Formats: sequence, structure tokens, C-alpha cells
Amino acid sequence: MTVLLVFLPIFALIAIGYLAAAIRLVDARDVQGIAKFVVTVALPVLLFNSLSSVELPPSINWSFLISYYGAALLIYALGVWISKRRFDHSQQEQGLFGLGTSFGNLMLVGFPIISTGLGDDALVPLLLIVSLHSAILLTVMTLLVERGEGQSVLPVLKQTLKSVVRNPLLIGLALGILFNLLSIPIPELVQQPIELLSRATVPCSLIVVGASLKTNKIAGHLAEVSTIVGMKMILFPALVWVLVFPVFHLDPLWGTVAVMVAGMPLGVNVSMFAQKYGYCVSTLSAATVLSTVVAMVSQPLLLAMYLR
Repeated sequence: MTVLLVFLPIFALIAIGYLAAAIRLVDARDVQGIAKFVVTVALPVLLFNSLSSVELPPSINWSFLISYYGAALLIYALGVWISKRRFDHSQQEQGLFGLGTSFGNLMLVGFPIISTGLGDDALVPLLLIVSLHSAILLTVMTLLVERGEGQSVLPVLKQTLKSVVRNPLLIGLALGILFNLLSIPIPELVQQPIELLSRATVPCSLIVVGASLKTNKIAGHLAEVSTIVGMKMILFPALVWVLVFPVFHLDPLWGTVAVMVAGMPLGVNVSMFAQKYGYCVSTLSAATVLSTVVAMVSQPLLLAMYLR
């Protein structure tokens, strides 16, 4: 019953987004506009608001990061190898295929599920993963794809790191930590609109997810799509589970956050980069939709396992 109470509002908002797209209250351009607002404005404000007041851990939990990102990079490498050996992809396609197996939708889907299902105590481990997510995985992808295009490593790396630093999510995260560490007070006149915008973030995020399920289609490249989804939604969280519990014996809450985050569906950025470079577009779009549908079943199961 507890799991149902957690996920029922989440699924309801996703259904509202899907219905709005199905009856054409919103089209693909509207969805892109809402998504852009959420990612560039609402989510950074929510991150700032959460981190400026949350109790930060006294030190970085390196076992936690090693568990998650060790697994992520291993899955990425395996995805690149399978892309090359099984599907005979180019280096550019290999970089994007690997990204699809390891890059999750941590904010639009992950934040609502983790914060609602596990509570505020789960925000610190979640945001610790978020803080490095783009910096690590998008840098690897960009280097692989751009090298395949014949670009030299140093300019590509410089441009990638510049894009990461300018990421609104990381700016909101960094400012929240700064205000927290320095105990900078936020005037009530400023705090009130921040609170209002923060409360709007989760509903908008879930409506975007639902509308995207309608505007994107599952079609073609079944073998590639099923491989990506299987690695992302089954193999990745299973490997993280092995590392956080039998290997490092992490705190149950932190370990559960890592496993649930690993089992989040493909991030919307994956399809955006596929469109930017012109490789694996239909494959990654279909994998994004299918993995989101799978997450509607797998995430409640993971939460139920933790609550038991």
C-alpha cells in the first residue's frame, strides 16, 4: 500500500502528460518548451533550494561514488564493445550507443521518484551522483564521437568541460552547496518565489515525461533497442547492487538510492545528442520510450524491496 501511495500520484501526472499529447492539447514543440523550462530554470532552482538547507555529510562517500560510476563506466565500455562487435557500428555510433546504456534520467524521472519514495534523506546521495553525471559520461561520449569525426582530443575536451561548467543544473547545485557551507541567509522575499517554483518542478517534469511517451515512438532497430534497454534497466542496476551491498556494505538508504538511480530510464539528453550528431536517432529515441515504460514497473519493485 505504501508503494502504491508513492507511485500513484507520479503515474497520474505522467498519464496527464500523455493524455494532453494524445488529444493534442500540446504538441512536440510545446513539450520541448516545457522541458527546456524545467531543465534550465525550475530544476536548478529546486536543486539550489534543496541543497541550501539540507544537512550535508561531513565527508565524501567514495565507496558510494566508486560503486555507481565504476559500474556506469564498465557498462558504457561493454556497450561500446557490443555496439562494435554485434552491430558493426562506427565509432560515433559506438559512443552514443554506450551513452544509452549508462546515462539515466536522474532529474525529470529520478528526482520525483527518489524524493517521494525515499524522503529528504535520500537527496544527498542522489545529488552526489547528479553532480558528476554529465561531467563524466557526456565527456566520454563527446570524446568518442568527436574522435570518430576526426577532431583532436584537446579542443574537444576543452569545449566539453566548458559546456558542463555552464550546465544550469550544476550551477544550481554548486550555488546551493555554497550557500549551505557559508550559512548565507536567504531573504523571505526571495525564498517565497523559490519555494513556489520548486513545488512546480516535479509536476512539470512528470508531465513532460508523459507527453514524451506520446510524441516519441517505439519503431525499428528492435535488437539494438532491446540490448540498450536490457543493459540500462537490468544489468546496470544489478551490477550497482553487487557493489553497494556485498562488496562495500553501504548504508541501506544510500545503497538503495544508487540501485534505483542506476535503474532510471534513458535521459532525454541521449536523444538530443543523437539528433545533434545524426547517429542512432531512432534507436535511442525508441530506447528512451521503452526504458521509461519499463521503469514504471521496475522502480516500484525496487522501492518495495527497500521498504521490506
